[in-house]
Amino acid sequence: MDALIKEYSKRLKLSWVRQHFHEVEATTNEEYLLKILENEIQQREVRKINLLFKQSSLPRITGKPFEWGHIQMGQGLTQDHILHGGFIEEKENLIFYGGVGKRTYPL
Repeated sequence: MDALIKEYSKRLKLSWVRQHFHEVEATTNEEYLLKILENEIQQREVRKINLLFKQSSLPRITGKPFEWGHIQMGQGLTQDHILHGGFIEEKENLIFYGGVGKRTYPL
C-alpha cells in the first residue's frame, strides 16, 4: 500500500505527502486528510516564495553589511521591517528604484 500511496502522490505532484504521509497522526480520517493537505499547502507556499526570491535576481552580496545611511524609507517602512520580512507576511509591496544592473534601493 505504501508504494501505491507514493506513486499516486507523485502522479498528483503531492511531494510533501509522498515523503511524510506515514508521519502524520490523527484520530479520524478527516483529521488525517486535513493535516496532510495543510502541510502540502504550507510546503508549496514556502517553495513558491523561495522560487520568487531566486527569480528576483537580487544582488548577492556576502560578507559585507548593507549600508542604510543613504536610504530614504517610505512612510511606515523601517530597516527592521525590510530585514525581517514583515512585508512578506503582511503581503505588502516594496518598490525598488535604480538603473538596470545597478544596486537598487527601496522607497
